[in-house]
Amino acid sequence: MDSRSKPIILTPTQPITHLHTELQTQLSDLDNLRYAYYASVTNRNIEPIIISNYPSRWVKDYKSSNSHLIDPIINHGLKKITPFSWQDALACSTPEGLDFFQRATRYQICSGVTFTLRDACGMFCALSLCDAGQQADFDRRLANKQGILQMLLIDFHDWLMTSRSNDQLFLPGTLGSLSVRELGVLQLVVRGKSYREIATDCGISERTVKFHMSNIAGKLQVANAKQAVYEAKRQGII
Repeated sequence: MDSRSKPIILTPTQPITHLHTELQTQLSDLDNLRYAYYASVTNRNIEPIIISNYPSRWVKDYKSSNSHLIDPIINHGLKKITPFSWQDALACSTPEGLDFFQRATRYQICSGVTFTLRDACGMFCALSLCDAGQQADFDRRLANKQGILQMLLIDFHDWLMTSRSNDQLFLPGTLGSLSVRELGVLQLVVRGKSYREIATDCGISERTVKFHMSNIAGKLQVANAKQAVYEAKRQGII
């Protein structure tokens, strides 16, 4: 059995502690660093995973109002592969996005840099680093560590996806109650991928893929993968 298919129980604070420690290791010269890790499927049909040390009130409001749909940083990141400054994102933002960002500045979320990632299972991820203290040469110091920070995002996303159990990746409010990983597997099935191909793409065992599909069928209350695809389309999940 693939060791990555075994549930590893994490406390709710472990992901943010893990990310915070990694960032502090690489950016110990920056004080009061704020950051936000964001992950969701590209079409954003489900509630995203957000791990952040932004002010808790802002994060709560952001999640409850589905602000990721108008966030100019996320919308710009969906079009980008390379890291970008928030100034670049705001330069091509919609009026709605600019108004949203103006509200963010009340929480000292003013300027920063964002790194992006797309994984094999159809997830879009972003790691945003915010200059809350208006520190000198913030952009330059991050630019000097772009490669390190990009790898940090890759490693953290991989750690999060492989170390947490299926239930712990469950996102409340999703249609069909599918986890991010389950939805990614289902999207690959829709594209005609075999279980073996999906296993290779996602870095998991073929047995784990079958386990995910069994869970998907159960949650959608159908008998098999073919019916699961039909039901997911009917519900608008994919």
